[in-house]
Amino acid sequence: MRLTQLSGVCLMGVAVLAHADDDWLVVKKVAAAARQQPLSGTYLHQMNSSLETFRIVRSGSGDNIQEKRSSLDGPSREIIRKGLELSCYAPDAKSLSAAKVSAMRLFPALLPDDIGNIAQSYSVKRSGKDRVAQRDCNWLELKPKDSKRYMLRMCVEPASFLPLKVITQNAAGEVVEQFTFTEIELQGPKDKGAFRPQYKQNYVLRSASAPAMTLDADAPSEVSGMPSGFKLLRAVQRTLPGQAERTVRHMVFSDGLVMLSLFIEPQAEGRPERAVNLHGAVNMATAEQGDYLVTLVGDLPEPTMLAMIRNLKIALRP
Repeated sequence: MRLTQLSGVCLMGVAVLAHADDDWLVVKKVAAAARQQPLSGTYLHQMNSSLETFRIVRSGSGDNIQEKRSSLDGPSREIIRKGLELSCYAPDAKSLSAAKVSAMRLFPALLPDDIGNIAQSYSVKRSGKDRVAQRDCNWLELKPKDSKRYMLRMCVEPASFLPLKVITQNAAGEVVEQFTFTEIELQGPKDKGAFRPQYKQNYVLRSASAPAMTLDADAPSEVSGMPSGFKLLRAVQRTLPGQAERTVRHMVFSDGLVMLSLFIEPQAEGRPERAVNLHGAVNMATAEQGDYLVTLVGDLPEPTMLAMIRNLKIALRP
């Protein structure tokens, strides 16, 4: 009898592990569909007390993806993707600045391309069925293994794996940010004119011809004190806009879900330590580290960002 019971427990354990693997496979498919699925639709973006509406169209595949999102309220702005290139368009400088801010969170593509490291810091869970934009969907939760990160809840259309609704929650369960389609068709427009910008003022956020950021030999030893789970992905030396004599070290870290940008620049004058909200779930923390001004930008809670930046140790090579 004991052998039979033990066998049953072992089989149950194997089934649970297999189910977990299936859930991570779903997450991988969701990440791909969020960037690649042809579509035409309208979505709402809610954060704090503000609510914005966008129209999005997308067609093509792979490096030939074309995508355009246009604001339907607030400052007039467009964000257009052609393959690897991402650009903002607007009728004036103020609206162009608003477009750059909106480009921080490009729903439905809120998951990174590579989710290979995500299981170290998050668990995945299926949590019931729902209906969004007149389509059935299944809830999927990415829950952090500590209280320092946000939880991400996604309602996924089962046939395409496209996330129809995404909710970011803090450790207290409060909604920090929410995206939801109000209407959606899973096919893109056939008219190429649908992807042309309406406005002339533009700013290239990401160039298709820009060289990829790489890690040099010194990069892994330049910064210590990052929380467990975060891995250094890229590092580059840049000059500051309008200040060719000053350079900034830009490093990108990820825990598989969160992308953190770390900027290290020469300290010109004393600045107070602070953490501020930039846009939705994206926050920024700034602090002095010896001769450097250090800035962190990413989708983590403000208290977490401030605690992280206090714990960092900087050792740049001269």
